[in-house]
Amino acid sequence: MSKSIKLRYFASLQEQAKVAEENLITDLNTYRELYDLLSERYRFNLSSTQVKVAVNDEFTTMENIILDQSTIVFIPPVAGG
Repeated sequence: MSKSIKLRYFASLQEQAKVAEENLITDLNTYRELYDLLSERYRFNLSSTQVKVAVNDEFTTMENIILDQSTIVFIPPVAGG
């Protein structure tokens, strides 16, 4: 079943995707599958084990099922100083 989602990108992922956000319709099941697809499309230099995922402003795991009509943010590691 297709799901309509909104993706938002921050930091290095936004630089590599060259967009801050986009809407997508997908038949993928998990957030890891989604990240792997996006990683291939935009040539992200971080693997799915290096980023966190938040859905509708709450952290979740890469193995959870993609929710229809959700906003998804993949968050790269942030260096502090």
